[in-house]
Amino acid sequence: MFVVTTVNRSLPMAREDDSWRWVVAIAAFLTQFIVCGITYSLGVFHVVFKDTFYESHFETSWVGSILLYVTALSSIMFRFVTSRFGSRVSVILGGLLASAGLGLCMLAQELFHLYLCFGLLTGLGFGLACSPSIVAVERYFVHGRSQALSVVVAGIGAGIITFPVLIRQLLLRFAWRGTMLILSGVTLNLCVCGMVMKPLRHEKMIPLRSMLSCVPLQHPLFDGMCLANLFWSFGSTVIYMYLPSYAMAQGSTFEAAVFLVSTVGMASFASRAIFAFMGPNSTLDEVTSTLCSLGLGVVITGISPLLFKNYMGQVAYTLLFGFYSGFWTTFLSQASRELLGPRYVAMGNGYLSLMVALGALCGGPLTGLLLHHENDFKVAFYLGGACLLWSSVVMILLKLQRCQPRLEDFHPDKVTEASIKAKNLSGKGDDYHVPLILGEMKNGGGGSGNSVLLSTVASGESVGGTSLTSRNGRTGGHNAGSTVINSNDIVVDNVITCV
Repeated sequence: MFVVTTVNRSLPMAREDDSWRWVVAIAAFLTQFIVCGITYSLGVFHVVFKDTFYESHFETSWVGSILLYVTALSSIMFRFVTSRFGSRVSVILGGLLASAGLGLCMLAQELFHLYLCFGLLTGLGFGLACSPSIVAVERYFVHGRSQALSVVVAGIGAGIITFPVLIRQLLLRFAWRGTMLILSGVTLNLCVCGMVMKPLRHEKMIPLRSMLSCVPLQHPLFDGMCLANLFWSFGSTVIYMYLPSYAMAQGSTFEAAVFLVSTVGMASFASRAIFAFMGPNSTLDEVTSTLCSLGLGVVITGISPLLFKNYMGQVAYTLLFGFYSGFWTTFLSQASRELLGPRYVAMGNGYLSLMVALGALCGGPLTGLLLHHENDFKVAFYLGGACLLWSSVVMILLKLQRCQPRLEDFHPDKVTEASIKAKNLSGKGDDYHVPLILGEMKNGGGGSGNSVLLSTVASGESVGGTSLTSRNGRTGGHNAGSTVINSNDIVVDNVITCV
């Protein structure tokens, strides 16, 4: 799941000794826990809704696909709510809408009622709540922001571990309508989480940058990243939606099939923790990228029918898929930031989120059509695995390309780097912000590290809507010439979170 927000011009920071920031981090953790836990239990709901309404896989799959699609898309479409009213209002409003959607599900008499309630209304609420909770954490943390975000993102894996089992127990005791009502009450806790995300003193909301710019699409490597993300979203949606159904078709009980979804969450949680501990650069070296992306993609695609013959093999499959998903999240987030740079990362992640939405919308129904004709889950999982494999191949090719975009490709006047430096030294030049691959841009190329060279940033200005704040809290001055700012110190309200 992608959580995409854009960037404010100037973001106020909380004091380092402000203990309330950890309360906000816990609230954001619980927000991710609830939203992603319910969302990625869609495979469990798929089994329940199909048996309840006696519809085909194609018609039933629209419920979960619409939920994923609307959640991803609304995080972009309604970003102005966070910009104008703040994270608190956005999360509370999202909690109310999602709770209303789940509560209305208990009144559904036809499948299309669930399209509107569970898919549309609940998806709108989840989209409004999930992304702004991460924005709130970024505003509260000056130092230790990456650690705080790691804690928040851990809520995704924790939710996937917990909610499938919880939903199964609720189904046993209260049937599916009662389960929806109880989940509606659980979702109301998003409003409590939103209440603690109080605005910082002197916080000033400024309209966000437009994300309709086509500049990122002029970058051929970014176009490839969008294509890879579309295939990844399609393939992962297929697996999440049909994993319990496939396991049950192979003889597993419903309880055992539900536990497989939790196993995916366990592996994803462990994978995120491993790569967070190793650091961001560990996701970008060729060995790690090839082994985790291409290697696991081949395994998931090729041996899924063999593993699904018995339950231990099914557990092994979910562990592999969960570990792959956790790595993909870290890899894509870092690659997007390094490829586009701070100026275009908000716009670029908007396009990546759109690809996630499209893949989620198409993955379930198209696979449902395939199952209608083939009546064999093995073929469906070959399709899902092939999409994951192809997304890995595309990203590995982009990694091996390692080409630095030429400056003149982004400036029609064909200016040279030397002329830019001359203008910067004179203090009379314009700002030039060129997307660069991090490993090749330090000090003009060849270096590796996390520093981004930004030239002549006017005091109080932002780059692509990103407030450039150094460790001592000061922004780069206009007469300071070139300023080297650590990427961890750049306040970017734009976080990709995908499961």
